[in-house]
Amino acid sequence: MNLRNAIFKVGFLSLLLSFFGCSNSPKENDVTVTELHELLQNEDVIVLDVRTPKEIADGKIKSTALEADFFEENFIEQATTKIPKDTDVYIYCRGGNRSAKAVIKLRELGYTKTHNVAGGIKAWKAEGYELEKP
Repeated sequence: MNLRNAIFKVGFLSLLLSFFGCSNSPKENDVTVTELHELLQNEDVIVLDVRTPKEIADGKIKSTALEADFFEENFIEQATTKIPKDTDVYIYCRGGNRSAKAVIKLRELGYTKTHNVAGGIKAWKAEGYELEKP
């Protein structure tokens, strides 16, 4: 394999990983599930679940979490009517990709205190934290 092909393959793989949200590097607005778990023990925080109703039926991080299905056409309306602009909101999905996109969308609308829960419900389960039924 020549150098040109190797560079192309590495670049293409990096593009795919970033496109599908497979990067393990933390983003500026990310919080870990451990950080969220600690916050939930000590504070009354707002949590927004952007998974589908079917996914939510399997359990939630917090039973009182607000819900707004990211795949619904009216996602923005669902989310903005439920969360205040001046309060920290922790957003999660199944793996962290949809919630990261939701943070971007909401920040574009002036929601400056939105945080992505990195790894989503999958990371929550991997840490052994309990799920609550909706």
